[in-house]
Amino acid sequence: MDTMLLKQMLASPTTSSELLVYDPFQTFDRESLVREVIGLANASVEGPRNILFGVNPGGVNGARIVGIPDSAVGDLKRAHRLISGLVEPLLDLAFIFDRIDGKLVGALEIDGCEFGPYFLAHDLSDELRRGACWQRDDRELVEIDRRELLNGHAQASVEDEAETLPDNVQVSVGFNDDPDCEFIEVTAPDASSPPFADEDMNGGTSTTRTIAQTLKDTMRLTTQMLNIAKEDQSSDDGSGEVDDAGKEIAEAARNHYFYEECAAKVDFCIRNDSDTTLKDLAVEIGMPRLAGLDVADRIYTNPFDKRSANAGSNSTYPDVEHRDNAVFARTTIGSIAANETQSLLGTSLRFAVRNKALGKKLGLRYILRAADGRKLCQGRVKIRFNETPA
Repeated sequence: MDTMLLKQMLASPTTSSELLVYDPFQTFDRESLVREVIGLANASVEGPRNILFGVNPGGVNGARIVGIPDSAVGDLKRAHRLISGLVEPLLDLAFIFDRIDGKLVGALEIDGCEFGPYFLAHDLSDELRRGACWQRDDRELVEIDRRELLNGHAQASVEDEAETLPDNVQVSVGFNDDPDCEFIEVTAPDASSPPFADEDMNGGTSTTRTIAQTLKDTMRLTTQMLNIAKEDQSSDDGSGEVDDAGKEIAEAARNHYFYEECAAKVDFCIRNDSDTTLKDLAVEIGMPRLAGLDVADRIYTNPFDKRSANAGSNSTYPDVEHRDNAVFARTTIGSIAANETQSLLGTSLRFAVRNKALGKKLGLRYILRAADGRKLCQGRVKIRFNETPA
């Protein structure tokens, strides 16, 4: 698929508002790349945009593929991860590459450009300060006041709604039972004592015996698991199976601890502010990756309690996708009557919070779409995770 996309770009490698052909004879640097990413993100076009590396559009007789050195692939991957943290609001960035005609060609794909204007999120140098903004207009990259773009986006949004959306489609999204609550502070449970933290998971028998004894001293599992736990630990036969089973149980116990028992559980709600019932809504909540913060991809059950009621709740847990620079939670809403308030995701979203994420404010972007894919609304809410009081 990557090769096909690259070949489509190579068919007409001309710089435009959708594609920048990066000068193959110029060393790429962070400052120029962040300018170009922001400029393309703010361009007045639909869909993803790309920066193409390793191509000289002026080449003739098939010589326009110059290629990039193998070492540059790693540099470009690191650069796109770094740039993702320098642009606000959140963008979806991905670096793709392949060998074509024996030479490496790559492209930085810029997607999710519906929430502009985009601008520099942090001071980068004396010349590039927070709030700086660019827009690519065909072959020209122009520095622009983002307030001009903000007015343009607002006007475009009004025109789009006038053409495609009913006048009375309005919703409010918030936390818990309050759809007007756009910011919430959540106390993160203390997760400093995970199970089997002091055990050597590579040693095998010590951990396995500890888990086996715990199984016997606490509650019974299924017959199969109980038989594994009761294996003769002094016998060489079957010891590998016991070790493997012990490691799996220990890992499951840690996952349950971090993502369920000591997770910060956040509930979202939605109110239909329109005068008509809304049906078959697709819901997406996106957030940037934050050091020390992770989102559970499912509800993890306690391996020592197979009676846990959480297992059935996975049917209502949203689909969670982890990307290099962002996390997305998605679900659907069957219907919501006029003026009705209900849960947005169906169940609490689980956040595993470590020290690095404490005290930091996390912005979450939500999008609601109709069954035909039309965007009904979008907005932002914010969370701050605080330390458990001593």
